[in-house]
Amino acid sequence: MSIFIAVIIFGLVVLVHELGHFAAARRCGIWVEEFAIGMGPKLFGWQKGETLYTIRALPLGGFCRMHGDDAAPAEGGDDTQESIAGKALNSKPIYQRMMVMFAGSFMNFVLAFILFTIVVGFTGFRTTTIMHVAQDSPAQAAGIVPGDRITHINGSRRFLWEDVLFEVSTGYGRPVEIGFMRDGRRLDTTIAPVWTGDRYLLGIGPGIRTGMFTEPPEGFYRTGITEAATVGFMRIGFFIRTTVLGLIRLVTAGLGMDQLAGPIGIVNIIGGQYQEAVDTAAAVGASTAVVVLSVVITMTNFAAIISANLGVVNLLPLPALDGGRIVFLTLEAIRRKPVSPEREGMVHLAGFVLLMILAVFIAYQDILNLL
Repeated sequence: MSIFIAVIIFGLVVLVHELGHFAAARRCGIWVEEFAIGMGPKLFGWQKGETLYTIRALPLGGFCRMHGDDAAPAEGGDDTQESIAGKALNSKPIYQRMMVMFAGSFMNFVLAFILFTIVVGFTGFRTTTIMHVAQDSPAQAAGIVPGDRITHINGSRRFLWEDVLFEVSTGYGRPVEIGFMRDGRRLDTTIAPVWTGDRYLLGIGPGIRTGMFTEPPEGFYRTGITEAATVGFMRIGFFIRTTVLGLIRLVTAGLGMDQLAGPIGIVNIIGGQYQEAVDTAAAVGASTAVVVLSVVITMTNFAAIISANLGVVNLLPLPALDGGRIVFLTLEAIRRKPVSPEREGMVHLAGFVLLMILAVFIAYQDILNLL
């Protein structure tokens, strides 16, 4: 089941990414030669306009093949050749080519926003307003009381409870500067987390908003559609920020390579989350429909995270990625002439080979973690 779910999630996320490239290319008047759903051998296809739409054997995303991609600009000739050359990707202005490259990640962010909003609408969310302060905790010693609303962490504006958890868990015991609102006044304090044996805690509990379709207990409130959309949007920013920070810490040796997860590791994570959702729902005697809904919501949230992460990774300034293509377009804008297609092709090929080597290494780590 976990493999089946993983195929659906990866397929959806990659397909939406390619749809972004496709829509932007069409908007810029670029000839999309083929738009494929799936990878591998072609099962069947149909021609609509100037684009061939195909269904392929492996349900793993798809691709968008544009005329003039990774090729030198076509020479002028008769009217037909000039018409075709005018529709080539590399014949378009730099800003349009950048838009096409960015559109894939943009669509991943849009998908993440939609999925996060759905999840928040069904499950609710934890606010940054403090509902509970544990006795004799660091937070109580620092003067935090129920009703305070956290607005800043370590000097930066924060909106989600996930931000609080992230800063505490990645601070490894370092004091956390907390800015909060009380009775309309901005106050600041510093809290040193305490180690509980498995994690660092401040000793505070957040307020809760229930889902839109859940009857809230007394003293609680339902999440509104506007609030759900707002939290969904902020979660995209949260995962973009944490993904970038994670990559920076990886490069600076703050994280080990064993903490990376490839497709094999993600399938294992999906399996674990799937089973946890089933067990949690079953433990409270939930009906089959509730169990199914719990699994769907859990997997939807995971798909949103994957989509946001893919959007960030594809914009990294690395060869063979969209971000690498944008770097070359930026150089072209600065130099006022394009980099040689042969040289750019060699750089992207070398980058692709290195990414494949990294993928094999990550797969090896995933297998070791499973043993």
